[in-house]
Amino acid sequence: MKSDLPKVLHRLRGQPLLAYSLELARSLAAAPLVVVVGYQAGQVMAACGQWPELKFVCQEPQLGTGHAVMTAVPELSGLTGSVLILNGDVPGLTLPTVQNMLSRHYRERNALTVLAMELENPAAYGRLITSRHRLLAIREYRDAAPEEQKINLVNAGIYLFAVADLLAALPLLKNNNDQQEYYLTDLVAIMNSKGLPVGYDLCANPWEVAGVNSQDELRQLESLWRKDK
Repeated sequence: MKSDLPKVLHRLRGQPLLAYSLELARSLAAAPLVVVVGYQAGQVMAACGQWPELKFVCQEPQLGTGHAVMTAVPELSGLTGSVLILNGDVPGLTLPTVQNMLSRHYRERNALTVLAMELENPAAYGRLITSRHRLLAIREYRDAAPEEQKINLVNAGIYLFAVADLLAALPLLKNNNDQQEYYLTDLVAIMNSKGLPVGYDLCANPWEVAGVNSQDELRQLESLWRKDK
């Protein structure tokens, strides 16, 4: 973002990016609301005063998406039901989309449901390897075979886990990759290897899950919102 301000505190239509994910979680009556913080954690926490119910956990050092969830395990232990994992830089996700995802998750009794999207030019997004609407694996673009790279069904980065299955699978994550990080997407293959049901739900509007990684993308999203809303 070329700024000292944490990315999730950059503003879209007058609100920090993070506010949109927090309000979405609040509208679902999700509890507890756990925020994983890292870079400039104190600044992010200080900006969240209007959500006194938040619980914060610090990911230090930052060792990948799976590691981020690992840091939240103390806040998840003893819970039942499901845990929804959102991103603080994805402000467009709507309540109906998440409700559809929840409905599929519980209807199919999944251990994990991944939000997916179809893109004409999926670029470097992780490809979904599927069979009969079951999700077998998420293949990162750089690891995908040529035929897999042609798949236009990709990972939107929003996850819904059965809490018990998540807590059982997290210790099985490994960081034997070139980044030496723990990838949350590896849980798809791990859960499949344990015979657990893993599925996906399709997001009808890919713009909903557009992340913000630059000032240009922030301006583009602002423009898109003006046209759509």
